[in-house]
Amino acid sequence: MPEKTSPRTVAPTGRGGKAVSRRAMLVGSGVGALGLAFGGRLHAVAGGESDRFAMVTDVHINAEEPERTADLERIMRHIEDRNPAFVLNCGDVTDLGLAEEFEHYLSAIPSGLKSRMRAVPGNHEQQWLVDAFESYDHYLGRTRYSFNAAGFHVVGLDPLVMQEWGWYFDRELLDWLERDLKHAPKDVPILLFLHFPLGNDWNYVHNDDELLRVIGPYPVRGIFTGHAHITRISAYNGATEVLGNSLKSGPYYYWAERTTGSEGPVLEITEVTVPAEGDARHELLGTVPLSEPGPGGALGPLKTKATVHDSEVEIRVDLPNDGSADEVLARPHSYQYGGIDDEWTSLDQTSGRRWTGRVDAAHLPPGPHKIQVRAVGADGAVFDDTVPFELPSSGTRVNWTTQLNGRVQGALARHDDLVVAATTEGYVAGFLPTARAKRPRWRTRIGPVYKGPVFTPDGAQILVPSADHHLYALDPSRGTTQWSTSVGAPIASDVSIAEVDGHPRAFVAAGTDLFCLDLDGQILWSADMGGIVAGRAACDGQRVYMGSGNGYAYAFDAGTGEQLWSTQLTDRDTTYGQVLYGPWACHVLLLPDGAPMFTTFTNAHALDAATGERRWDGPGDELGLLQLLYTPPTLTEHGILLVDGFNGTVHLLDPDSGEQTWEAEALPRNFGAAPVPSPDEDSVYWLVGQSGLLVRIDLANREVNQALQVMPVFTQSTSVVLGSGSEQVLVVGGQDGRLRGVVGLHA
Repeated sequence: MPEKTSPRTVAPTGRGGKAVSRRAMLVGSGVGALGLAFGGRLHAVAGGESDRFAMVTDVHINAEEPERTADLERIMRHIEDRNPAFVLNCGDVTDLGLAEEFEHYLSAIPSGLKSRMRAVPGNHEQQWLVDAFESYDHYLGRTRYSFNAAGFHVVGLDPLVMQEWGWYFDRELLDWLERDLKHAPKDVPILLFLHFPLGNDWNYVHNDDELLRVIGPYPVRGIFTGHAHITRISAYNGATEVLGNSLKSGPYYYWAERTTGSEGPVLEITEVTVPAEGDARHELLGTVPLSEPGPGGALGPLKTKATVHDSEVEIRVDLPNDGSADEVLARPHSYQYGGIDDEWTSLDQTSGRRWTGRVDAAHLPPGPHKIQVRAVGADGAVFDDTVPFELPSSGTRVNWTTQLNGRVQGALARHDDLVVAATTEGYVAGFLPTARAKRPRWRTRIGPVYKGPVFTPDGAQILVPSADHHLYALDPSRGTTQWSTSVGAPIASDVSIAEVDGHPRAFVAAGTDLFCLDLDGQILWSADMGGIVAGRAACDGQRVYMGSGNGYAYAFDAGTGEQLWSTQLTDRDTTYGQVLYGPWACHVLLLPDGAPMFTTFTNAHALDAATGERRWDGPGDELGLLQLLYTPPTLTEHGILLVDGFNGTVHLLDPDSGEQTWEAEALPRNFGAAPVPSPDEDSVYWLVGQSGLLVRIDLANREVNQALQVMPVFTQSTSVVLGSGSEQVLVVGGQDGRLRGVVGLHA
């Protein structure tokens, strides 16, 4: 869902966030010096004054919104006149990550600034993306890198992969960052810039605590971010974060100028508004201290221990020898996406440096969790940290794990006892898992995989879609490649298989085209979808149905690819609106009467198979449902099971009328993962949601129960269930690349 724009705010002092400076980005070395990005390209900064730079964020350039491009052009001219050493863009450069949007963005930058521009991607460059960052790389270059300029060492960070909601700093990125910081010029302040705000007030990148530990030993003094569409300066862990507002909220940019304050060198941060008429307005927001130890830095590192006592967690926090806090707070780490405003528990000071107390955990399911800890200094700056703990389970539990390289983002595949997982690093692995062991069988590597592998009906092949433009067929017994076929663009859709004229056919989309292949890898036909496509087609043997980013549902002749009909499913008249609210990523479901059902962002629609006329529209708009599009719908004997991904509710619809027959709260949030049926219990489905929470959905008794917090990271991969009784095991993958075997489902 697009972010809501908000007016400028400055964080208040107190428990919820300190009104000093939070994260900003720092750089190092001499004026105009060059920095080599480890694993990236060389980024040079030329020209400009050595004591100042500018920042913009969330400019959301859209070819159909020319006034926004004009605002950016006016801002950039104003920046150019002030001659900065460099200009940072903290992401959401565009609305959809399209090539024409990048072209409009670059057209707004004066030639004199082009060599000084530095950007990182935001979620709008990846959530609706089907080209695996190819356009971004072409127009703006790499997404993680560092450079030296204006007496700073500046690091651009990017935790993003294609079509992901809820983000993750993977081990590769954290290792790269640590190597870069180790090689940074000595005695030079470091600045980070990235899209998402960090720390205990936010839950966009769920493991940002690991990033804070990596940067802790280094002089990171500023962190510059965006995404939230507000202005906020706050201080924690020795750094000051400058969270910038969006061009959607107003014609803002941020000016940072080095000066000397009462306690040493600082960056003075000013928000500048450049209206279409009249003079620019300058508002001083605060400063970023550049000397050691930085705001809140002396409060950490913290030594924290968490001990579980029934429904409470006992917390013990030791400050460093020279640390002195006004208060120390603790609370369970929220799994809710976005800003966190959960209540803190105040700990008691039991000695000079030690604080203790207990945190209520009665509302949490069994499994792994984290406690957030915050030490608050007299100046309002804080030191944030987390400590893991695990609530015991007498039944459902994780019995084994295994690690793969990259994220497990797509669904797992299963045929008989063989389970196959694929990762965003291109690793594909086969297992024969049981309740007791993972039993790896083979492992191979192809191009990056963002959607799930699929077995052919006879189990003789595994079809794997890759962002390297190829559809692969692998041998299930060894993992070797039987064939691969290029479709000319990254494959960002799921694969479906159906019989057409007595022969199995595979359907897959790439870019704006739908392809039909035989199981020897020959492309039989392709069809223009008129917009981006990332869902899954359905085929009834005569017609193939698929949704598009232009808002239309399509039907094609399954044998020839000829378009038979199209039906517009949105009332939006812009490309941006049609993508966000249309069926571009839906998994088309064939209903018992043969009608194809398409999901959009807010609703479900059953269409006539022959004509495309609407049979019924679901109640999603009236009920305020959101993100129905991304979770595959499930046809059950009780009706159509839908998941509202934004609100985490489950809904049953009557397949004949579309009327809702039941709804229930289930999860904090869900994106991508579908419910899977229990092998032993009719009407029971298991779902591991985005937060890693496993729930049991009993459709016969109309109830949902939380079973286990399976993992402390986000996931959008659909799990599989094997075995029965006490030998039953649910296998699920996560953003951390780890597969987990969950047992005790029968308990």
